[in-house]
Amino acid sequence: MNFREFAEETAKNVRSCLGGRVKAEMKSVTKNNGVKLHGLVLSREGCSISPTIYLDGFYREYRQGKKMGDIVYEIVAIYENNQVSADINMDFFQDYQAVKGRIFLKVIHYEKNKKMLEEVPNERFLDLAVVCYYGYMNDFLGKGAIQIETAHLDRWGISQEELFAVARRNTMEKLGAEIKSMNEILAEMLSEKEGGVDEREMEIMLKNMETEIPMYVMTLRGRYFGAACICCREILEDFGKQCGRNFYILPSSVHELILIPDSGREEPEALGRMVKEVNAGHVPPEEKLSDHIYYYDRSTGRLRVF
Repeated sequence: MNFREFAEETAKNVRSCLGGRVKAEMKSVTKNNGVKLHGLVLSREGCSISPTIYLDGFYREYRQGKKMGDIVYEIVAIYENNQVSADINMDFFQDYQAVKGRIFLKVIHYEKNKKMLEEVPNERFLDLAVVCYYGYMNDFLGKGAIQIETAHLDRWGISQEELFAVARRNTMEKLGAEIKSMNEILAEMLSEKEGGVDEREMEIMLKNMETEIPMYVMTLRGRYFGAACICCREILEDFGKQCGRNFYILPSSVHELILIPDSGREEPEALGRMVKEVNAGHVPPEEKLSDHIYYYDRSTGRLRVF
């Protein structure tokens, strides 16, 4: 069964399970980096919010032997467990004053998103593009983001310059940078591990993780689109002062960056290979930022692609 047949069969079975009260229709969605995902849009009459459940991962599981019945059951369960219990009025998004307080910056790869950027206000930054999004936190919808498009600026009657000024101020004042060493990150992961890890075991594991090359993870508070730190001059300046060195920046994803103070022992070519390998095997395509590494020079305050 090819993907199209799988999607049609899945939609039919989901409609059957949910009855006539819910419509199930296929929709192709272009995400970051031009990644196309195929979603099943589930809508019911009288509700303005229609959740989308992406089928790409389910199809991979189907190809690996998962039964169609189990997939349909899981999709129905996701829908039932995440239904919006009240209709959400999105009219507020027409009012700039109502949304300006939650507009923030994010960075994406320029070339891989060139077509999308034709309809999105953006500023070129090295091999990246800085764009803006509205971040929402809602009791019914949870946490998410709405991409700011040029059409929104026309509707709100504001300029691109004002948009970016507001987004930069909100990003710095309401989010701000969060920087932790790799050991701190590992300790957090171990403490959250199911069953826990005793202190002696954690101490041994952290000792084994020690390296001659200190590494830090930089993101924004909330760890959502945290790679935007790379375009915030004040954040880079502060880290340079703290570590007392120039430093390399490795793009981990659109959500975080890895910082390595320059001790003179680092090999930029090896760091570049590592970024490419991690991107190829461990980062979801829609979350990749760049295969390049960057270098911050404290004396000039300049950042460059290495």
